[in-house]
Amino acid sequence: LQAACGCISHTADIWSDHNRHPFLAMTVHWIAEEAGTGSLRLRSALLAFHQICGSHTGKSLAKTILYLLD
Repeated sequence: LQAACGCISHTADIWSDHNRHPFLAMTVHWIAEEAGTGSLRLRSALLAFHQICGSHTGKSLAKTILYLLD
């Protein structure tokens, strides 16, 4: 992430598996310059993958996201 050429985008996705267990994935995306070639490349990384417990209210999800970012 320290090699990012500018802004870093954060994404989050929530879904349920076939057993209806909810999960949250948080990712980041950025543009980095390739060493030696100078070409730009889109990079991505998974920050967190977490099973969500409890309700899916905005307040509950915010609490989970802040916990994962800490």
